[in-house]
Amino acid sequence: MRLYAFHCGGDRSDRAIFDPFDPDVGTKIYAPYFFYLVQHPEGNVLFDTGVHPGIRDDPHGRLGDAAEAIVVEMEPDDDVVSQLQKLGMEPGEIDHVVQSHLHFDHAGGLEFFPHATIYVQRTELSFAYWPAVYQRGLYLRADFDHELRWKELDGEYDLFGDGRVVLIPTPGHTPGHQSMLVRLSEQPIVLLSDATYLMEKMRERLLPAIVWSPDAMVASWEVLEDIERRLGARLICTHDTDFRETMKLAPEEWYE
Repeated sequence: MRLYAFHCGGDRSDRAIFDPFDPDVGTKIYAPYFFYLVQHPEGNVLFDTGVHPGIRDDPHGRLGDAAEAIVVEMEPDDDVVSQLQKLGMEPGEIDHVVQSHLHFDHAGGLEFFPHATIYVQRTELSFAYWPAVYQRGLYLRADFDHELRWKELDGEYDLFGDGRVVLIPTPGHTPGHQSMLVRLSEQPIVLLSDATYLMEKMRERLLPAIVWSPDAMVASWEVLEDIERRLGARLICTHDTDFRETMKLAPEEWYE
């Protein structure tokens, strides 16, 4: 198997998003966006789908008032379709799409995969349609309200039945957030998505600003660290600010 990590734009937001009590609150920092491709012998899997290209061209039209607080930065080829083309791939070659959750920076490319099976936790899909007021600006129905082949999950799910790609519920950031374990030959990797924004904040048990349940988030951290210890796994979060130094970036590099 191979795992590709595609950097697909990012945003400039306040340091408070990562930790409301950070000493550098008030400082704007760049937070990257990512989606991931896993090439498994039985099919190609996307983990998240990045941002919709409409946000690049008309951020206020797509995001509304949230565009004032979250300044999205995208290059012309930062959408999921353009990124996959760098590997010579088209959307039709993707068999499975796993959505960690349905916030706009993770679910914007769903409309390009009507043929694929879309895996989402049942509680996440329900919450996305009727979100709590404190997360309303992060869910865009235009991202996920399409004729898609949804597979709604209620807990852990082994995608191919061989233990190599396993979806793991990690609620906290949202009620139906999930992460994905990928058992590669060199080292297992767990794609955390937004189970935490920064690894050091998780280690110190410092909560981010955008959270559905603090208790659920901390419990998910315990689950992830248990997997890390038992399997010797590497944990990768989507918005790692040091990604250029720590990540193998697609399409030139990959994990296997």
